[in-house]
Amino acid sequence: MEIKGEHLLFLFGAGASVDAGIPHSNKMVNDIEKLIVDHNDWKAYKDLYFYLKSSINYSDGILGKFNVAFNVERLLIVITEIEKRESNIMYPFIGTWNIRLLDLAGNNFENIKKFHKLIRKQLNEWVGLRSYDNANYYQSFVSLSADVANLMKVFTLNYDLCFENVVGKEKNIEIGFTKETNEWHQSNFENIDGKHYNLYKLHGSVDWYLSENKLFKSQKIESVPELIFGIQHKMTSVDPYFYYSSILRNSCFNEAKIITIIGYSYADDYVNIILSQALNSRSELRIINVAPLFENEKEAEISHIKNKLNLRSENQIIYIDSTAKEFMTNTMNKEFFESNIGEPDGVPFE
Repeated sequence: MEIKGEHLLFLFGAGASVDAGIPHSNKMVNDIEKLIVDHNDWKAYKDLYFYLKSSINYSDGILGKFNVAFNVERLLIVITEIEKRESNIMYPFIGTWNIRLLDLAGNNFENIKKFHKLIRKQLNEWVGLRSYDNANYYQSFVSLSADVANLMKVFTLNYDLCFENVVGKEKNIEIGFTKETNEWHQSNFENIDGKHYNLYKLHGSVDWYLSENKLFKSQKIESVPELIFGIQHKMTSVDPYFYYSSILRNSCFNEAKIITIIGYSYADDYVNIILSQALNSRSELRIINVAPLFENEKEAEISHIKNKLNLRSENQIIYIDSTAKEFMTNTMNKEFFESNIGEPDGVPFE
């Protein structure tokens, strides 16, 4: 069967950009833990960081989740919720703040705010590459577009600019912003003429900013970009995030035959729910999971994905033991995808 653009859906996690020089979550955590020891701007927040990390791990332990990884996104989610103080939805049900937190957070939680700002600044430095030469493996999407010759959808949980800066040199990528004003409008995705990819940035981007409750794209990396994190997304019914989630769900349920997932840890519940519901309702739908096994067994990793997505069968999972760069450069092409198209259960062999 010949594959068309609407049959392919791509989902990028953090691992998609590691080869470009953007550190993965574990590396970010290691960097922070080095900064709070060695860097003068960070040393003042060492005890606060240790308290927050310990509290997050303690919370996981209470629920028996001893293997849940601590990462920068979870740290920022917690900091963001603490910063809300009285405006937090749970505030009326909380008797008092933890005494240790009050001691470390400072007057009016100023230390929390400053630490948050410092992490966000560092996040920009991690994600905002000075050169995209090491991201040239994304160039494979240029040749894929030429072969498939139809508009394809790419969803990313990343804040970086790798895809648009590399693929956008040769292909027309719709990212939702009007060229004349740089303001986001849903209608920009409706006109598909001459476009090769629609790019949906589910968690924001380092070059987005808000002005008068409107979303704009900057010509540079913003000092305080419009980014959201897991729990915020689940509770946010505003565009573009609500619109992007709706497009992801609709594409998974109706158009896609193959969902290629690159470097995703399956840590976002709202994404997992969409994938789970679509896969369990469409037996012909396949996911191609791209991630290096390192020293893990392929069967164990497939089982892990099956459990995370609450799937009925492992047969819908195709595991590719590769880095993003290896997969895009050596494996990804039209013929590869056509060879992995699935059939619904109960369809007889010809």
